[in-house]
Amino acid sequence: MVEVKSIRLQLGASQQEFATALGIGVDTLESWEVKSRHPTGLSAKVLATIRDNPEFYRALASH
Repeated sequence: MVEVKSIRLQLGASQQEFATALGIGVDTLESWEVKSRHPTGLSAKVLATIRDNPEFYRALASH
């Protein structure tokens, strides 16, 4: 399971910036960060890719 808040903080991104790059709402991101919900499917794969390759996040955020 990916640690969403940890990934976001390591990237130096705000919740709004991170949510926008992922194409999700801030409410969804907050629920992942407090672990009341968990990312699944493609979201989980994208987060794992960002964790392993921060440049992937920068590419997402630039579009």
